[in-house]
Amino acid sequence: MTIFYNAKLGIRDMLNNKVRTLITMLGIVLGAMSVIAVLSLVQGGKEQSVQFLEERGGVLKLSIHPKWSFDLEKRDETFQKQLTLKDMKLIRKYFPDLKYFSPRITKRSTLKYKENTFSGRLNCVYPEYQNAENFFVDKGRFISEFDNQEASKVIVLGTKVKEILFGKERAIGKFISIQKTNFKVVGMMEHKEMYWGAWKHNALSWMNRQTFIPLNTVVKKLYGEEPLHSLEFQVASTDLVKPTKEKLTAFLKRLRDGKEFFEVRSNNERLEDIEQQNKKMQLIFLLIGGISLVVGGIVITNVMLASVKERLKEIGVRMAVGANRRDILIQFLVQTLLVSLFGGFLGIILGISLLDVLGQFLKSPTIVSLNMIIIATILAFVTGLFAGIFPAINASRSDPIKILRYE
Repeated sequence: MTIFYNAKLGIRDMLNNKVRTLITMLGIVLGAMSVIAVLSLVQGGKEQSVQFLEERGGVLKLSIHPKWSFDLEKRDETFQKQLTLKDMKLIRKYFPDLKYFSPRITKRSTLKYKENTFSGRLNCVYPEYQNAENFFVDKGRFISEFDNQEASKVIVLGTKVKEILFGKERAIGKFISIQKTNFKVVGMMEHKEMYWGAWKHNALSWMNRQTFIPLNTVVKKLYGEEPLHSLEFQVASTDLVKPTKEKLTAFLKRLRDGKEFFEVRSNNERLEDIEQQNKKMQLIFLLIGGISLVVGGIVITNVMLASVKERLKEIGVRMAVGANRRDILIQFLVQTLLVSLFGGFLGIILGISLLDVLGQFLKSPTIVSLNMIIIATILAFVTGLFAGIFPAINASRSDPIKILRYE
C-alpha cells in the first residue's frame, strides 16, 4: 500500500467524520495560532528596538563617556576624568579609520524669544554630529565648518523648542537670546517620534527638546574652556565595532596612566543584547505555545484510539485480503499526520489573519516571517507524529481472525 493511497483513505475518513475531525484539529489549530502570535510579537518588539537604535546613530556608532565610578573628592583624579579636545585630537590621529567625529559639550541653558522662554539642553557640537547621531536637519541648515571655525552665533532648534518659542511663527532667520547673547536661528531638526506598546509617551521626545550651536562658540563666547561630555563617531563596518572598541579602551587607559576613567559604548553590542533577550523570549513563548500543541496531541491520541475501535471491521477486512501490520500502522499514522498538518495550516492562516487585531489590542507591532510559518508547521507535524504512533501501533496489532469472528 502506498502512502498516497493511505492519504486518500485518511482524507475520505476526515470528510466522512467532519465533526470528529474538527474537534481533533482544535488543539493543533490553537497551538499553531499561539506560536504565530507570540513569535510575531517578539519579532515586532525586536524590530522596534532595532529602529530605536537606528534613530540613535545606528549599529556603527561608538561613543566615549566619562566613567564616574571613582571618589569625586579626589581632585587629582577629577581632572583626569575629564575628556578634552586634546584627547579627541589624539584619538583622531591614532584611529584614522573612524569617521564623523562629534565631540559634545552639554549645558543647561535658558533660551528667550520676546516673552517666551525655554530651559533645556544646549548641545555644543561639530558639523559631523548629524552623521554620527543619524539626526538630521529638516528645514534650513545645520552648523557648518565655517560656523565652528569662526565661532558664529548661530543655533539649530528641535521641533519642540521651536513650538514653545515661536509657536506657528517662522523661526529661521529670527534671533533668540542665550546668556544675553543673540543667536540667529539657521535651521530646525527633523521631528523624532517612537511609541512602545501601549505607552502613549513619545520615547524620543527628549530629542525634539534639544538645541545645537557650534562647539567653538561656547568655548570662545559663552562659557570658556569646558570638558567634553561625550565623543561620538562611526566605524566603517560592523566587523570593526568590537576590535575598535577594545583598542579604544586600551588607548584611553594609556592616556590616563592605566586607569579606566572612560567607557566606550557600542550600539552594536546593545543590539546583540537585544537579540539574546529576543532568543530567550522566543524560547519561553515557544514552550507556552508548545503546551497547547501537547494538549492538542493528547486529544488526537484519544480520538484516534476511539477511531481504531470504530474501524475494527475495516482493519480486519484489509488484513484478511493481504494488508500486513506495517500497512495498517502507516494508514493510521498518515491519517493522524494529515489531521495535524491540516490543523497546523488552519492555525497558521487564522493566526496571521488575526495579527492586525492582536497588534492593535496590545498596541505592539507584529511581524510575520517565513521562519515562523516553518516552525509552526514542524511543531504541528511532530505533534501529529508522536500523537499518532500509539493508536497506529494499537491498530496494527489487531488480530483479523478475532475481529471478523467478533463482527
